[in-house]
Amino acid sequence: MILEAIRLRYFRNFEDYILHLNSGKNIIIGNNGAGKTNILEALALPMSHLLEWNPLYHVQRWYNITSLQYTFNTSQLIYSYDSQVSKKKYILEQKWVSKQTFQNNYPHIISFHPHMMNLLYGSPSARREFLDDLLIQAFPEYQKKLTQYKKIITSRNKVLARISEWKSDLWELTFWDSEYIICCWEIYKYRDLIIDFLSNHIHYMKEYFFGKVEKIWFTLVSKTPKYNKEKYLTEYIKENQRKEILQRKTLRGPHLDDFEIHIDHTPLVHYASRWEVKSILLWLKFLGGDFIIQHSSKQDILFLIDDILSELDDSHIKCIYSYIGGRQCIITSIHDIDVEAHKIYI
Repeated sequence: MILEAIRLRYFRNFEDYILHLNSGKNIIIGNNGAGKTNILEALALPMSHLLEWNPLYHVQRWYNITSLQYTFNTSQLIYSYDSQVSKKKYILEQKWVSKQTFQNNYPHIISFHPHMMNLLYGSPSARREFLDDLLIQAFPEYQKKLTQYKKIITSRNKVLARISEWKSDLWELTFWDSEYIICCWEIYKYRDLIIDFLSNHIHYMKEYFFGKVEKIWFTLVSKTPKYNKEKYLTEYIKENQRKEILQRKTLRGPHLDDFEIHIDHTPLVHYASRWEVKSILLWLKFLGGDFIIQHSSKQDILFLIDDILSELDDSHIKCIYSYIGGRQCIITSIHDIDVEAHKIYI
């Protein structure tokens, strides 16, 4: 599956723009503010959590509709949104299809961007989002379960708050307790897959440290034990009901989990150099791509690299190019890059 062109209509800063691509490396070159990142966002949108956000975020000012047309060597996909009727459309070969069918006919996305460099230093929510994005691509049904879980947590927290204010009775919590336990267990079934995969494969990145590192490991940070989760959570919310009511929130579950990476018995974020952090973050992306391919029947991947090459030295750039190989990728840059590629100036 090769993406040959994308047409952006009334999308962010583009009124009507067509970008033609080849099957290998494509470099989009332009000044800051030209719209390079907007193009990558449009390319990532079909497989991104942004598809669930308010679509008005994408519509160009003064217009009511936006559309993105993706032309592949095998098919054509169109995504559109009309703000006047608040309706999204997913079209495959001129026929309306479900969002799931639309995504099934789009390649997986592996993106490298400057914000990625702060993944290990930012909030736990960013790291959970990193794991969830991989799971959604590998298991499309996970998105629905994740959305359901977030709704359950929101509703349960509202009931906890009302009980603390003497506006609701304890019996109202019974239903949401049951839904919470079931959904937690379903989310953890998927989360355990990605956690186990990263834990079992992260040590392979040692070769990129050229003998400077003896051991690397991936650690889940969670107050929920690895085994017997359902039993533990059931007992916890029963024993800590008063505590949760007083704090007005659910105090256990996948919405609070995090992960850490350790180098030679030391948390990476405490003592690692910027070079070591870059190496590990790139490898996390590589492992994420391997996880998706291993668990998905769809093997096509589109690599998106947003102005990150300026953050990397030659050895890291070679790592990226080596991993991508001959597969299709789109790179953005402020300056012309001295590599063999299809170059687009905007």
